[in-house]
Parts: sequence; structure tokens; C-alpha cells
Amino acid sequence: MKILYSQIKELVPGLKAGPKEVGEALSLTGFMMDSFSEVLCKGAKDYLIGLEIRQNRADCLSVLGLAREVAAYYNLKISMPKVKPVAGKGKQLDIKIEAADYVKRVLAVQIDGITNRESPDWLKEYVAFYGLNSISLLVDLSNYVMLLTGYPSHLIDYKKITGQVSWSLNRNFDQMTTLLGASVKLQKNTELIIRDEKNILALAGIVGGTEAAIGMETTSIIAEVAVYNRSIVRKNSRSLSITTEASHRLEKEIDSTSSYYALQLLVFLIIKYAGGDVSSGLFDYYPKEHLSPIIKFDTSLPGKFSGVEISEKNALKILKNLDFSIAKKPGSFFVSPPIYRMDVSIAEDLVEEVIRMHGYNKIPSNEIPKLEIVQEITPKNIILTEKIRDILAALGFDEILSWPLTKTGDNEQVNYLDWNMVAAQNSFNDAYPNLRQSITVGLLNQLNEYIKKKVDFINIFEIGKVFGEKNGEYMEHEALGIISTSNVEAIAEFKNKTESLLRLIGLGDIKYFEAAAKPKIANASSCWEIYASGENIGIFYKLIPQEAKLNVYSAEINITKITGLLLKIQNNPVVEITQKLITLDANIELSAKESIYKYLDKLEKKLNKNHIWSVNVADTYPLGEKVRYTLRVTYQELSDQDAKKIHLKIFELK
Repeated sequence: MKILYSQIKELVPGLKAGPKEVGEALSLTGFMMDSFSEVLCKGAKDYLIGLEIRQNRADCLSVLGLAREVAAYYNLKISMPKVKPVAGKGKQLDIKIEAADYVKRVLAVQIDGITNRESPDWLKEYVAFYGLNSISLLVDLSNYVMLLTGYPSHLIDYKKITGQVSWSLNRNFDQMTTLLGASVKLQKNTELIIRDEKNILALAGIVGGTEAAIGMETTSIIAEVAVYNRSIVRKNSRSLSITTEASHRLEKEIDSTSSYYALQLLVFLIIKYAGGDVSSGLFDYYPKEHLSPIIKFDTSLPGKFSGVEISEKNALKILKNLDFSIAKKPGSFFVSPPIYRMDVSIAEDLVEEVIRMHGYNKIPSNEIPKLEIVQEITPKNIILTEKIRDILAALGFDEILSWPLTKTGDNEQVNYLDWNMVAAQNSFNDAYPNLRQSITVGLLNQLNEYIKKKVDFINIFEIGKVFGEKNGEYMEHEALGIISTSNVEAIAEFKNKTESLLRLIGLGDIKYFEAAAKPKIANASSCWEIYASGENIGIFYKLIPQEAKLNVYSAEINITKITGLLLKIQNNPVVEITQKLITLDANIELSAKESIYKYLDKLEKKLNKNHIWSVNVADTYPLGEKVRYTLRVTYQELSDQDAKKIHLKIFELK
């Protein structure tokens, strides 16, 4: 965006700073000065300042927008160009808005009795500064208003129109010729166009067509200023490979309300320089008025974010200079941005405004910022999943990523949860109609690909959402799936790796019970539920033998539940021990079908927790239909004699 220094002086009458200083001031507030040149304008020395508008500041793709920034920086007032209300009367224009989803506002008026001619030298000179060729007085005035206000306008020769003018999606035209002389191929139901009953008049928001183009013979026009849904302008501009000054502005978030000022200025200038009178009522399509948000603002935030002291008085003064409205209520300030500041919607935006106008250059480079430690806002499950990734990578596992959609039948093989399957509506791929109920689906698909390619040592994992429905309520949680293969029986090794992961993330009291609900793909005799701190957190199993004759092991962990568990666990790493720890063993025999963990649960009820340090299974020895377990119990705060006495009583030993 370029701006003449003389224009800034005209719009900001009290400005004393020189042109170079103004350019540097704009750079300091976020608009990088990328060119600065001395020029002749209206026969006098002037300066053309080129600025890079990086932010979503559509208002600053205009002379008025940049002048506002200069006025705010120097604590001055801006003098807006005078306009007159459009005093429309007489007939109503025959205009229809068909593509209502894409049109935010259309303003239009008819002007008759115009005399079009060659532009005066000052206007030719002005548009040339922006790389635009002078066409005629009417066209150049339209471009002048766009550069000054940021709002593109479109002039249509009224006598070349056939019937009703409408804004609609293209349904009838295969091509058009633009004002630039280029022939453009069009697609049906894609481009937003302005048309009459026979011809396409313009690509809305991008470029006009030749059918109703302004010529030197033009005496009657429709002048329109419109604002569109930015996405349709950007989409059409990219798909047709047409970028214009108009599309550059309208593909950004631009305020609809201020477009009325642009139309007023355009009509005022046309009548002033080309004569004529307004001969119609004002057409104003504005179905949803834009309202500025009201934002609760903590005046201490700019100082906290920048690390330097910015007083409440200074912060509020900056916002007032930027034309923000401020209301004070008990304990809080409520700030509303000016209507043209579409980029400001949250408190952090206000903080940015204060800091940039206060001056990034005022933040010292040789001092440690006085920053306040802010609350950690990263969700705990994200922190946990990153830790899990690091641990599994260290254990030799590779991460995969797969779709959350599955083929018909996949969920039935791996699901173990008591919820129903959820089908996707309007799925983009009919072969994958359902949401996954288990993270194992994608892992198995990847496993099969690796097996086909004869990959050895397959250790993979995935973290992602799983979905289901229960009692009419949709359910989801984040899950971890792990798969490992081996040429030999290695279920104990896989169990140790899974348990190592769980302990490294902070879980204890890990137990395994025979699974009540087993996936179809699981070996029924090698399928266990995993418990931690008394809660079921997942499942662990060996797969039914595969065609490749590999031993395949799988685990699935509910990360959402683990996150909640870890928040409840209180770790006490420092313990004062006043007497030595005493460790004693005891052998017990249980049926092979009986769970050692259920036995330990019963045992814990007999134990005095004040005297128990730990209880572990030290050894397991099969005895046909029975299993002998060696339990290792460590006692605390007891003498040798007292520990042995309690031990003998608990295990009924002689």
C-alpha cells in the first residue's frame, strides 16, 4: 500500500513530523516501510511512502486507514473528507440479490446527466502512483475512491443494461471478457457474478466485464459499492487466476457499515467533476448489520505481556486515540473497537494494540522483562501424550497416523467397549462409512502392510480419538494403541514394556484381570483388562494366530481416563523412615483359574497399611491345575519380632 505524505498532512492537519519520521513511525506500529521516494505531485515536491500490510488489516489498505494510524500514534485528530448524504429519490432500482449467502451488503444508486471525459492531470497523476492507467474521468474517480477508502466500487453504463440486474452464482455463462481484455472460462454454480437478463456484467468483487463498460459516451450510470463473503472472492480469484486491486481488498475481512461512506464520497465526486444528478432511490441490501464486539479488558495485561510497565492511563489513552469506545464498570473496563476494525475481537487483540502503539522499541533489549508467570493452559492430555510418545520411542516403537473412519466390519473385530458404532453422515468415501471404536483398527492395517513388505521387528503405536454411542449419547475419548510382533512367544516381554510405560507416566498399583468383553481378534485365553489405582484403563491381549505365523500382541489404553487418574494421584517422594524395612516371603497356592490380583485385593483388607511398605509377586510357578505364587511383603515401623508375628498371622504360617 502506498500513500503520499501530502495526503497524510491533509488528513492529519496537526502533523509536525517529517515524511521519513512518519514512515518509520508506521514501521514501528507494524506496517513495514518497504519504499520511500521523492516525487512530484501537483507540481510540488512530495514523498511516496510504500508500506507492507501484513496483518488482516483491510482498513489499512486505504489512505484513510493509514492516516488514522498516524493520527493515533501522534495523538492527533483526523479530518475526514467531506461528503453529502445520497439524497436518492424517484424510481427504485430493479436489483435482486439471489446469492444471499455470499453477499453481505450492496449499495447502489443511479446518476443521470453525466458528462464523461478525460481525467484532470491531478487525477491521472494520482492513479499513476499506484500503477493504474488512466481510463476516463468516471473510471479514475472510482479507483480514487477505492484507494482513499479501501472500498472497490463498480460503475455500470445504465443504457447498456437489459432488464433486471442481479447478484447470483453463474448458471448460464461459459466465458466472459473482462475490462482488462482477457477472455475467462467460467464454471457453472461456482463464480459469483453481476448480470442482467442477457449478459454477465462483472465477476463480483474481482473485475468488470465489457458488456456494460463505461465509455466516453456514457451519460447514465449505476454506481455500486458491495461487500462480499471474503471466501467466495478469494476462491474465485484463485481459481480464475485473476488478482486485482479490488479482489486484494475484498478477500479480506472488510467492514460492511463503512461502505456507505465510500458510496457517498463516490457520488459526491462524480457529481462534482462529471455533473449529473441522482435519479433513483438508494438501493441498500444489508440483511445483517455488523456490530462491534464488547470486550472485557484488564488494563494490567499489556504490561504483563510486554514485560515493561504500561500504566492504566497510558493503555486507555492509546485505545481512545485508536477510536476505541471505553466504558468503565465496577472492577472492569469494557472496550468496543471502531466499526472498521474487524481484526479486533478478544482481549489479546486489545493488548496487541496497546503494546504496538506504546512502541516495541521501548521494550529494553538489555534488561530481563518483568514477566509474570502465567497459568499453564495446555490441556493435560496433550502434555501426557507427548510424554507417552517420547517413552515409546525410547522403547523402540514407531508412531503411525491413520483415519478415524473405518471399513464395514473392522469395528466388529476389535471393539471391546460397551458402546454402539457411529456411522458418519455424508461420508466422503463410501468404503469407510463408520467412525472407529478402537484405535487398533489403523494399527492392524499398518501391520498388514508391513507384513506384505516383509518388515521385521514391527513395533508401532498410535494416539487418537475413538468414538461410540451409548444410551443415545455420543461418546469419545483419546486412546493409545500399541502393537508388537515376535517370531517367538514374547507376551511377558510385551507386558513388561506396556507396564514400564504406565509406571513411567506416573501410574502405580497396576493389575491384570481376565477380560469380561474380549475383541473377536483376541486369543480368548490371553486377554486381560488393565487396572491402575483400582480403575479399568484398557485392555491387553495376544491376537489369534495370523497367516504370517507371527506372534502379535496388542494393548489399548484410555488416555482420557489416565489423565484424570494422574490428577488425583498425590506423589510423596520423601518419606521419613525411623526403623529399618523388613522383607519377608510367603508362598501361596491358587487355582490356575483364580486371579492373584483378586487374592491381593482380599489380602489388602487384612493388612494394616500403616505397617506395610509394599506387597509384590516375586515368583510364579505352575503346578498343573494350580499355581504357586511367592509373595514378597515389606514391613515398616516394626521390629523384627513384630513383623514376623504379623506375617505368620496374615498367611497362617506355622
